[in-house]
Amino acid sequence: MVMLELLRMQAQRQAELLSNCVLALARDPLAPEQLNACAAAARSFEGTAQTVGLEAGAELARAMEECCAAVRRGEIELQRELIGMMVQAVDLLDCMARTSPTAPPLLRAIDGEDEDDFEEPYLESARHSKGKPVLVVDDSEETRELERKLLKYQGYEVVVAADGIEAWYAVLTGDFDLVLTDVEMPLLDGIELTRRIRRDPRFERLPVLIACDKGNLQQRWRCFDAGANYYVIKGTFHDTLVEAVATLIGPARK
Repeated sequence: MVMLELLRMQAQRQAELLSNCVLALARDPLAPEQLNACAAAARSFEGTAQTVGLEAGAELARAMEECCAAVRRGEIELQRELIGMMVQAVDLLDCMARTSPTAPPLLRAIDGEDEDDFEEPYLESARHSKGKPVLVVDDSEETRELERKLLKYQGYEVVVAADGIEAWYAVLTGDFDLVLTDVEMPLLDGIELTRRIRRDPRFERLPVLIACDKGNLQQRWRCFDAGANYYVIKGTFHDTLVEAVATLIGPARK
């Protein structure tokens, strides 16, 4: 029983490593070392999954490994849609690895590699700042910059992400008091980003604020259904954004 639990823990660590590899691949799809890392991580998960009887997980990991090999051979092109499918596949593998409800939290150190190997320098400002760190996510540079300036002016420390994939990577490697995200974004939209945050016990209490389109009631209900704490309407940021953030996490200074 102890050995089985250790193998389950190993599967969880390998699923997290594979997630990091896919996220890194999304950030730099032309880097051959990222493809190799993804393939190696999928192969490791496949072996452990077979040992603990996760046949479906092993098959899915094998398919990811074959996909990476096909990209390396030039048989298929690594487009954004394919990366999005790989991200969803990693989510499934992670769920499969969490077969025990009492399993301990994910461990960061994998085969001697330190979690700092996956840190991003631009997140250091959020980690060590005096103001409360907020992650702003929007594929519109204009909107992103407006939100950043409004929050920074009030004393919040702001880190920005241009899409859901980049945002999820930031959540995994950063330390934020709140996530402010748009709804419609490429690869991983704000709804799925929120669901992913809520599924992970490490971030289940992380406040999520979503920027919705004016007059779109269905969009607001989808946000709440995904686990968002609150919403603001686009076009009213000057009047409502800072107030909403302060309501959820308090003033900028701790």
